[in-house]
Parts: sequence; C-alpha cells; structure tokens
Amino acid sequence: MVAEAIKRIPRARGQIYRSASFRSRDSVGALIGLARKALVEDFDRGLAPLGLNTAQALVLVFLVDERAGTAAEVCKQLSHDPGAMTRLIDKLEAMGLVRRVRARDDRRSARLEITARGRQVHADMTRVQIDMLNRALRGFSSAEARALEGLLRRVLHNVAGE
Repeated sequence: MVAEAIKRIPRARGQIYRSASFRSRDSVGALIGLARKALVEDFDRGLAPLGLNTAQALVLVFLVDERAGTAAEVCKQLSHDPGAMTRLIDKLEAMGLVRRVRARDDRRSARLEITARGRQVHADMTRVQIDMLNRALRGFSSAEARALEGLLRRVLHNVAGE
C-alpha cells in the first residue's frame, strides 16, 4: 500500500540541490546525520539500564538477524576499526551475551554466536528500541512512517545500491 503510494510519487529529473542556493545544514545528508545522532543518544539512554550502548546492541541485532556472523562482517556493517570491534566483542563475551566459536579447519577464524542470555537481552533491548522509535515518530501516522521508511530505502538504494 505505502510502496504503491511511493511508486506514484513523481520522480524528479535533474538536480535537487544547486550551489547558488545550497545550505548544508538544511540538506538531506545533514538532517539524516542529525537524526541518526539523536536516535543513537536516545537509544544509549534507554540501553544504559541493560549495561549496553548502541554499538554493542547493534552487534546483537546483527547476530540475531543473521546479517553478520564474524567480527569482520560486523566491522563492515558498522564501519568500525577492527581493534575497536575486538574490544567491543570482548566486552560482550565477558558479559555472557556472545561467544566466539573457533572454526575446526582454521583456528584463526571464529564465528560469533549469541548466547541464551544474549537472546534475552536482545528481547529487552528490542522493547527499548520500539519505545525510542515510537517517541521519534510521535505525531506521524502509520502511513507517514511507512512512507519515510520507503524514502530512506530509496536513498540507500541510490547511494549504496542496496
């Protein structure tokens, strides 16, 4: 339904921004960046009672959603430095939320697995995430939220081919 509505939106031809009238702080990129920063800060506040931050929570999300299975794959998803990712996963392992499982044929590589405790914490943090997103979308209708999701998917597709 929303996807159909998005398809009916006339596609602009040519450039949206022009240097003569461009204001960086009002651009889509700046607004997406500011929105992301505000969402991360709000999510961090909600996650604090669970002893997590957003980067740690995203590792759990990627493992549960099977979007990543190794530290290198998580690094790529989050654009993290490998050393920082190692420390982040060390912390999650110490908390009992993930475990490294060494490959039998290559002891240098390890798959990441979420533990039973990690799945429980994931359920708790999902509730935090839902509350945070509902606050962020206060005043939006469901149709507007779905339309925003669709528009952001178009931006992702245009930029990253996703």
